Amino acid sequence: MDLHEQRIAEANIYLNQYRDKISQSQYRQNYHFCTPVGWLNDPNGFIQYRGEYHLFYQFHPYKPYWGAMYWGHAKSKDLIHWEHLPVALAPSEAYDDHEKGGCFSGTAIEKDGRLYIFYTGTILQGEKVIQTQCLAISEDGVKFTKYAGNPIIEADYPGVTPENFRDPKVWEHNGRYHMIVGTSISGRGNALYYTSDNLVDWELSGPFVDYQGNYGTMWECPDFFRIGEKAVLLFSPMGLGETTTLYLIGTIDDATGKFRIESEEVIDYGFDFYAPQSILDHQGRRIMMAWQNGWDWMPWWKDFGPTSEMDQWCGAMSLSREVTLKGSQLSFRPIQEISQYMKNQYLFQEIFVWKEERLLTAEMSESFMLELDRTDLQGTLTLTIRNEQGVADQIVCSRTRVEYFNVNNPFGKTGKSMVAADNEPLLLYSDSCSLEIFGVESGKMFSVNNFMKKGKRIITVTSDSPNTIIRLNLSEIRN
Repeated sequence: MDLHEQRIAEANIYLNQYRDKISQSQYRQNYHFCTPVGWLNDPNGFIQYRGEYHLFYQFHPYKPYWGAMYWGHAKSKDLIHWEHLPVALAPSEAYDDHEKGGCFSGTAIEKDGRLYIFYTGTILQGEKVIQTQCLAISEDGVKFTKYAGNPIIEADYPGVTPENFRDPKVWEHNGRYHMIVGTSISGRGNALYYTSDNLVDWELSGPFVDYQGNYGTMWECPDFFRIGEKAVLLFSPMGLGETTTLYLIGTIDDATGKFRIESEEVIDYGFDFYAPQSILDHQGRRIMMAWQNGWDWMPWWKDFGPTSEMDQWCGAMSLSREVTLKGSQLSFRPIQEISQYMKNQYLFQEIFVWKEERLLTAEMSESFMLELDRTDLQGTLTLTIRNEQGVADQIVCSRTRVEYFNVNNPFGKTGKSMVAADNEPLLLYSDSCSLEIFGVESGKMFSVNNFMKKGKRIITVTSDSPNTIIRLNLSEIRN
């Protein structure tokens, strides 16, 4: 057994020893993917392989805090219920074995029945961070062997330094393989573009995007895909204020590999949505998932919440979204599979509200979907979702805006908003410690970790103007 196999075996023993206990913890999510133990951040290698969805993720098994990065692994038939698989990657080699480094984020692609995963090996040499792009291959999609010729790519472009060179995204197009790697070129965020005929030998073309303006100082976790006649580039920019995820729509010149920007937009208007990855599944859908948390350099960051200290785990993924193109903007909606888990529907119609708080239910579980019809809304309408300890979310709706606030929550973040289409219906998805809001017509979304303990939810509504809610639908979600 080599060092890589040994460290994977040790991590799997630890995982199997503690995951059942952690699964019963008081903040544990019910229908969002959570780390089985320890720490989770970015989704990695998201792919559909041999008829099942596979999710890899940044993983530190031994503590509920960021540490030497492994790749955790799970699979699913429907993107809701996940089966944990053995750890896929562990730090073990001269190019990726360091307690402050490891196997950083990357992507996966299938070739001739094999699964190829590309990742960033990260080490420290003295005080200097060295990041290189590496490859591991699997015959069965479970056990991975690191390529003997790693690293396959090193930082070699003017203005690019090896501490800002990470997160490879690989795809196939017109019989060739293409890769972009997030980087900083002389202090401006970008990605370097490479091509290959065999997934091993890569040729550098140069920066992926020529642009004016400000898109941050470093692009993390870039993702690229085609949708309709357009090309789309997603990334998480560092150094761009409150913007944590961004998409650019444009065109790509297949001869030069240059991406030309036509429009841009924030992906998620909330606090907790980072490093999204997407796939094209067997149904032809573009599906996207992200880490539902953030980093300490973000303006609103307080901490990673109470789960580390109380429950000995930290990290969950967003609900998967389907991505479509509407005009010059992307539109996001929850995947249809979530409807299979909805039970005990409560339908409210023609509800008159004004000034006094009106109780809808005091018996809803922590995991539910709420659909709100905002037809002819006047003034502002406030939905309050409160747990038995008095911690609450407040969603304040006007005709064109949705604002989020928390009440009595020491772990809460508050005071961000999303512009919505005029009076469009809203979908809210609540879980043990997260809330996601979707505009049905605009396709915009808002994600936040609210860290409210498991238990009954008390849902009320009030308004500062006379309003009649045409329809409000509540459904429990059980996985």
